[in-house]
Amino acid sequence: MQNLNLYQVEKNARHGPQKPQLLAGLAVLVLLCLCHGVWQGWHLYAGAERLTQAQTLEQQQLRQLEDAKASFVQPTLDPQLPLRLADIDAQNRALQRLVSYLDVVARQQRIGFVAPLAALAAQHPPSGLWLNAISLREGGTQMRLQGFSQHQQMLPQYLERLGQSAVFKGREFARFDVQRGDDQLLHFDLSSRATDPKDSP
Repeated sequence: MQNLNLYQVEKNARHGPQKPQLLAGLAVLVLLCLCHGVWQGWHLYAGAERLTQAQTLEQQQLRQLEDAKASFVQPTLDPQLPLRLADIDAQNRALQRLVSYLDVVARQQRIGFVAPLAALAAQHPPSGLWLNAISLREGGTQMRLQGFSQHQQMLPQYLERLGQSAVFKGREFARFDVQRGDDQLLHFDLSSRATDPKDSP
């Protein structure tokens, strides 16, 4: 009788990466590590270069600072400076007074004697009326006119023409004296004041 052995030993199936795959993965990992190391080394080199440059610049600045300290001279106050400043200040005050005076003179020329006299000459009739006294005071704001007229209507016409002038526009006479003299001429006395200082006792 023959015996049959029905028991067979089964081999376990292998699952997972094979040896070549493991070697390839290890090689890739080593390559990545090398790349990372090279990158880190480059950054360290660049940082060292920047540090060296910064240290060199610091040394240069320190040397410049030492040179500046060595060449620095403590400033001293000039004893003549206060006197010169006082002199300049006095000159400035004198110039300010001169400017103020010139300004007053300019205003007097604008509203003083020149403009009224020019207006009187421009509006004066060619004949029949004469001015024998012109008195201007206080920069031309106070005025007195004395003279003669041949005809009674010439004086109002003359005053009307003066009133149309820009210098005398709106100006009124506080005193208006007209008398006929022995020479048959009208003697007039016009004043912007009711009483003239020369007539006061």
